Amino acid sequence: MRIKDLRLEFKTISKYEIIICKKGKKEREAFQRLEFLGDKVLGLILSSVIFDKYKSFSEGKMSRIVSYLCSGKVLFQISKDLKLDLFLEENKKIFSEKVLVDTLEVIIGAFYINNGFNETKNMINILWKKKLNNIEKITADNKTTLQEWSQSKKLGLPKYSLVSKSGPDHRPLFIVKVQVKDNAYKTGKGKSLQDAEQNAAKQFLNQTSLVNEKKIN
Repeated sequence: MRIKDLRLEFKTISKYEIIICKKGKKEREAFQRLEFLGDKVLGLILSSVIFDKYKSFSEGKMSRIVSYLCSGKVLFQISKDLKLDLFLEENKKIFSEKVLVDTLEVIIGAFYINNGFNETKNMINILWKKKLNNIEKITADNKTTLQEWSQSKKLGLPKYSLVSKSGPDHRPLFIVKVQVKDNAYKTGKGKSLQDAEQNAAKQFLNQTSLVNEKKIN
């Protein structure tokens, strides 16, 4: 499915192109609201799909799978499959990986407003089809693995904090640090806050016995 195919289904997407492509304060606020809604709708729908389809999965396994399917990494891949980068380029909008991910969430939020839960669920099933068909290959991501390790050691939850953000808006660089109790903190870099946190968790895991366990990179 490409953006042009999505537009055939999403009859009113044109009214949202202004929100997606313009930079005014009003459009920016509407963009952020739709991004918030799209993120929550996506999480609910994927949770529903996994819950219905995989009866034997535990709460922990469902949580890990949904977390991965909603991750920036997966959303970026799907936005590229949709040729969303070409759509933004055609509309002369400067974009980055984060902008593509955020825009996909805006489209999901807007689609939900216009078409309701069931139609949006059908759309998500189409867009996430390849990922859902390879569900058994999904393992815990680095943040989840670190959280499970810290809780198993009775160390509480890992604490992430932003060290710095640099670069232009269309190409930001985030540096994040993570600390678990009295262990030495580790830092990670990324083009998005989520990627930086994942990389920080990975660096922390590299100093533990979990380094040889399979993790999503």
